[in-house]
Amino acid sequence: MIDSYSDMLLVPFAKYLAKYGEWKLSNLGTSMLIPTEKYHFDSIVFIPRRLSFSVDKSWQFIASVNIKEKNQFSKEHVRLFQLLKRFECEVSVKGFFKKKFYLMPNPLLKHLQEEIPDLIYDDHLVHLLEQDESLKRLISIITPESLSITLYSEPINTKNLKEYCTQFREIYQNPNELIWNIKIEKFLGYIISKGKYNRILDSIIEAFENISLHLTNLTARIEREM
Repeated sequence: MIDSYSDMLLVPFAKYLAKYGEWKLSNLGTSMLIPTEKYHFDSIVFIPRRLSFSVDKSWQFIASVNIKEKNQFSKEHVRLFQLLKRFECEVSVKGFFKKKFYLMPNPLLKHLQEEIPDLIYDDHLVHLLEQDESLKRLISIITPESLSITLYSEPINTKNLKEYCTQFREIYQNPNELIWNIKIEKFLGYIISKGKYNRILDSIIEAFENISLHLTNLTARIEREM
């Protein structure tokens, strides 16, 4: 447990976000917020990313929705993991001054299908999110650099796409946990007002809850239909 907001490991907006939960350190040494109220996500990890050719940083906010952790996972959940993998998606950003946001399949799925023919993209989650006017409003407030929704899997240490897909096939056939990750990357510069800064942070939390609810409901429906 972290006792002081002055701790160098804490994010610069730790004090503001403390109204949502308790701060801890993840096992990777990064800041983690555990919600104290009932949310449909279980934690948020905060990772700074240095911008190219700049001293500025953007921030990755990664919310986790734990469906089946390792101690709950069984052979019956392998097929559930495989079915849910096909719903992965992300936001595509178009425009510079006036950004427009579009939902699209996770581009990696197309490459994974070459190794795993039965991994066929399903656009049901995209349709659900596209019809959610509240989520559209939140994304327009946040204007994220990126937003993605993926199933967590053990990291694969390679930059070669073909090799990654080959190694992922083993994970696909033998998963051992089922956790949705929602990742939002946002540059929070110093030129925006404090009010807008806080509004963006609140909107990120609200977007996580919104998407997490969709993921929880979708997962439950797929599990029932299996």
